[in-house]
Amino acid sequence: MDRAVITGIGLVGPTGFDVRGFWDSILRGPACVRRITRFDPTGYASQIAAEVPDRSYEELIDPRKVRTTTHVTRMALAAAEFALRDARLSTHWEDPTRVGVIVGTSLGGWFEAEQQHSILLERGARRVNPFIANGTPNHAAGAEVAGALGAQGPQATFSSGCVSSLQAIGHAAMLVRTGEVDVCVAGGFENPIAPLIMAGMGRTQELSARNDDPQQASRPFDAEHAGIVLSEGSCFVLIESPERAAARGIDPYADVLGAASSCDGAGLFGVDQSGKAGASAIRRLLERAGLQLDEVDYICSHANSSPLFDRKETTVVKAAFGDHAGRLAISSIKGVIGHPFGASGAFQTAASALAIRHQTIPPTHNLRTPDAACDLDYVPGEPRRCAVRKALVTSYGYGGLNSYLLLGALNGAAPAAA
Repeated sequence: MDRAVITGIGLVGPTGFDVRGFWDSILRGPACVRRITRFDPTGYASQIAAEVPDRSYEELIDPRKVRTTTHVTRMALAAAEFALRDARLSTHWEDPTRVGVIVGTSLGGWFEAEQQHSILLERGARRVNPFIANGTPNHAAGAEVAGALGAQGPQATFSSGCVSSLQAIGHAAMLVRTGEVDVCVAGGFENPIAPLIMAGMGRTQELSARNDDPQQASRPFDAEHAGIVLSEGSCFVLIESPERAAARGIDPYADVLGAASSCDGAGLFGVDQSGKAGASAIRRLLERAGLQLDEVDYICSHANSSPLFDRKETTVVKAAFGDHAGRLAISSIKGVIGHPFGASGAFQTAASALAIRHQTIPPTHNLRTPDAACDLDYVPGEPRRCAVRKALVTSYGYGGLNSYLLLGALNGAAPAAA
């Protein structure tokens, strides 16, 4: 089986649009969480989120697309373009049928759908945006990205909740490894900062209500983790063969060694407390990659400041890695960027690829005193310089979904720090 490597990263998120800025932010902070500006959150249980700070990225987008696309689609178009630039690729493909676009999202254009529904009720059918029916479904952004890039190969949208973009990247790497495509642009996009989502999840107490101290609100693995802080954004990676990268003189970020998924099978709100289903998927992934448990150096974790998911992650890691669990470095970037639902895995993949390139593990910000049930090494406080040869990206979601992506340093050796 051939290999697949990450040669480009593009993102639009709470840290901005620059890969270096993203890396610096997840290393040093501070958190990007503020009071919501997208709508008036007065009266909501949670009034904070990590929003994209400005929309200057829209200068990259064909002005004719502004009325026919949603906010998440425009973020996706920009992030995909940034990924191509980072990989030093243009859209002048030798064979566009050999270029794929695989994306993931949980909500798609929910914000605009909610907005236009209000217009329908208040002002009538003739005031509704005529493009909304086709522009808001989850698959719309992937179609627009493929159109903008001139990609005529496989195009698919994963919509599996929070694991969506990680599954998309895993599928994209498989298409490259098996020779189905030469190049694949893969990632995710999300904007859950919408009134109905904020209201509903606030009612179920899943969101942090630490409105008076937003920068300390997202606290993965901490004893005071009291709910998710939602965020928005889009992140894409460019995946191709190492031979293609070498021909262009590109130094890839990381090898994509494989992916695996499983399901707890406990219904939409159920969680397998044993961690068995997640652990089984991790072990299968490592076995397929020909790796022993102790060859994994770092886990870039899903941990999103929800006690349920933070504790589940700890349980799964212990069940999967046994004695090695206590020696693993584990960290979450969501103390800084919040939790962008289905785009989470893509941002974590970018963080893991950068950790391999720089041989540095980003810390878990806002972790002061660990939850008693979260008793592993979560790299609190400061970045950690160490060998990162194999990194596991984890993602969990409602419905008991478990998804994993395994990244490796090129040729299995730790690269020189940049």
